[in-house]
Amino acid sequence: MRQYLDVKDQHPDALVLFRLGDFYELFFEDAVLGSRLLDLTLTTRDKGKDDAVPMCGVPHHAARGYIAKLTELGHRVVIVEQVEDPRLAKGLVKREVARIVTPGVVLDDEVLDPKQPRYVAAIVATKQSVGLAYLDATTGELRATELAPAELEGELVRVAPREVLADAKQLADGGALAALRARYKVAWHATAIPATVDAAVTELAKLSGVDREAALAVRAAAAVVSYARATQPTGALPIRALAMYRPGDAVVLDEAAIANLELVETLIGRRAQGSLLDVIDQTVTAPGGRLLRRWLLYPLVDVAQIRRRQDAVAWLVERPALTEQLRRALSRIADLERLAGKAMLGVAMPRDLGRLRDALAALPELIALVASGTTKLDPAPALLALEPARDPALATLAARLARALVDAPSFLLKDRAIRAGYDATVDECRSLADGGKEQIAAIEEREQKGSGIPSLKVRYNRVFGYYIEITKSHLAKVPAHYARKQTIATGERYVTPELAELEKKVVAAEDTLAIREAELFRAEVCAVAELAGPIAAAGAALAICDACAALADVAASRGYCRPIVDDGRALDITDGRHPVIEAMLPAGAFVPNDCRLDLDSDQLVLITGPNMAGKSTYMRQVAQIVLLAQIGAFVPAKAATIGVCDRVFTRVGASDNLSRGDSTFMVEMRETATILANATARSLIVLDEVGRGTSTFDGVSIAWAVAEHIHDAIGARTLFATHYHELVALAESRPRVRNVSVAVREHKNEIVFLRRVIPGGASKSYGIDVARLAGLPKRVVDRSREIMATLETGCFAAETSLRSASPQLSLLANVAPTSVETSLRAALAAIDPNRITPLEALQLLADLKSLT
Repeated sequence: MRQYLDVKDQHPDALVLFRLGDFYELFFEDAVLGSRLLDLTLTTRDKGKDDAVPMCGVPHHAARGYIAKLTELGHRVVIVEQVEDPRLAKGLVKREVARIVTPGVVLDDEVLDPKQPRYVAAIVATKQSVGLAYLDATTGELRATELAPAELEGELVRVAPREVLADAKQLADGGALAALRARYKVAWHATAIPATVDAAVTELAKLSGVDREAALAVRAAAAVVSYARATQPTGALPIRALAMYRPGDAVVLDEAAIANLELVETLIGRRAQGSLLDVIDQTVTAPGGRLLRRWLLYPLVDVAQIRRRQDAVAWLVERPALTEQLRRALSRIADLERLAGKAMLGVAMPRDLGRLRDALAALPELIALVASGTTKLDPAPALLALEPARDPALATLAARLARALVDAPSFLLKDRAIRAGYDATVDECRSLADGGKEQIAAIEEREQKGSGIPSLKVRYNRVFGYYIEITKSHLAKVPAHYARKQTIATGERYVTPELAELEKKVVAAEDTLAIREAELFRAEVCAVAELAGPIAAAGAALAICDACAALADVAASRGYCRPIVDDGRALDITDGRHPVIEAMLPAGAFVPNDCRLDLDSDQLVLITGPNMAGKSTYMRQVAQIVLLAQIGAFVPAKAATIGVCDRVFTRVGASDNLSRGDSTFMVEMRETATILANATARSLIVLDEVGRGTSTFDGVSIAWAVAEHIHDAIGARTLFATHYHELVALAESRPRVRNVSVAVREHKNEIVFLRRVIPGGASKSYGIDVARLAGLPKRVVDRSREIMATLETGCFAAETSLRSASPQLSLLANVAPTSVETSLRAALAAIDPNRITPLEALQLLADLKSLT
């Protein structure tokens, strides 16, 4: 137990899986917790004693699944292995920590999602700024940035790390990081943060791209590298560079935009169907899928870079046969990035190197395929040139692996991974071991005939080695030169000098073979590790090719167009379509619509119309088209011109956030406040039903004021959907507000949604009609119409007042005297028309109406 306790002292916050023979055991409090989490039987060591130690365990061959479950639950797991042969050990078998598995550092292919990165992140925060770094230990991808504290949570959502590291004091002091920890539900871990940038640079000394000026980001990067390195005591992390970036290098997407636009998963948390990524991700390689996901979450803002991607996609769209051939060839290529990482980490298995060999051998075919589509006048775009894949060292490595490994290596080295003829020692030992087994079979046959015992068997076990087994009924026939070895219930076991001598040779040959094969395999792993950089670079080039080919396939199969992307401020879409909904409908069923936004006449488009008519779909499709255009993809439209957006903001839908203590209305107002505080004239804003979470007067007032502020102060291109028909009057007082509505046809008390966006505001919302379609009882629907008629009559004065607003809403129009005339006159006399705001005016109107 001393070995176990020493490890536990070094890793007090982790569960220690301690190898004992064929089991991994947990002890003390780890056993109690592990038995509950893994549904294991809790027993004790040294049963019967007062100080018996709690214990539970799992078979070593099944440990992967249990470890995965623990890490998914947010726990760190320390794996302690036996590092010497128990048969040769003197005293205690030597054991060491082989690796540490954490929620953010997982290397098991059965646990990893091939098309998603697995990040562990680190945060270094001050009151003014935050450094954020994140690492994928499987590929060595390391990125870091500095950003404002208010932007941190949105960036965490975009990165989606599985584990977050931070300073212990900051996590415990009840401040901003502690609050973020409570909201952002992943595994958090207190870790050491380099105190200075000099200490961080020392930790990152071997990496390129380290920028001392970004001190917080560099310190965060050093923290995450140090943490991940400690989890792999026997291997090296496959990190080659630190990629520094600024949030403004790509379109800024906050948590609300990523969720509301359903970019990588639906609002109910499923990627399988319904997300934008699901529609466009036709990649055939894991690195290609990971890259396309990153492109979608980090759309470009640089027009030149966007056009380079467009050129690559367009080149492939024009060559459908070549694209199909290329995709088929790519589908046979293994994940070069993660395979190179496995070699660096020292966890590569024979099957991994076999897949790597086959992938490297296929690179010339891919290069030739791309070259076959080029001409002097129309060369392949730079993104598709596959230059890193042309490295001669990769071909040399492929040839070496082909000579060393069998055609189809299995997962385990003991299943003979080294090819016959590659090494003389291996061939000799293998021949002796195989020949010895043949000799043993011959001995068995000879002894059966010589003794006259047909049931005589030559068997083997680890304790006694090779022996002859004879049943009780034939013991009288046992030859005199047999030496009895063991008595068993069914008979006796014997050994002969010949059998003992042969056993020594076979066992020695097998032991030598295992040692030599392990040496040779480690040499191959080291050869791969030395070229991990070029291998990963080739994998990255293939990922770009795959991502572009996937976008080309989607564009060709779904009739997308190449948008014009420029630095202008116009957004002009002809016959735009929602990419996700269109993919779910029969061909041609989706109704396309135009959209025009600019800074001259159509800066803020106010959208009215019935519930369920398609307002939200229309707005989402515009935002998704913009993002597709800015990742370099073709878009679902007849034609499109996209002036680059720096940020996309959304306020769509309504829901409580009980985990944060926020009501529906508070969520709505927080999102709206974020938009108004951060949007620029370059941004695209999508607002749906602002103000609906409160009373009508409050809601109208807030929606009106928000729209005015966006128009007057921000100047951002905006789509603003609302059921407050009073807002259509904004177009009379604001020059860049335009009204559109979603068309509905009424026929014999029935409504038909036409899904067509037309100029002008809607006259009503048809909410009661939608309620009837939803199945409300006729009695309730009829009573609703009666109540609505009464309310419309009572609210006529307020509506007239709103529509006449230019620029100040009037409280006096159409307000008739009543029996409480004195009170009304007193209230009106207290009003200063030159100072009252629209919000105050509407509230006052509500108060005055309460007097009647």
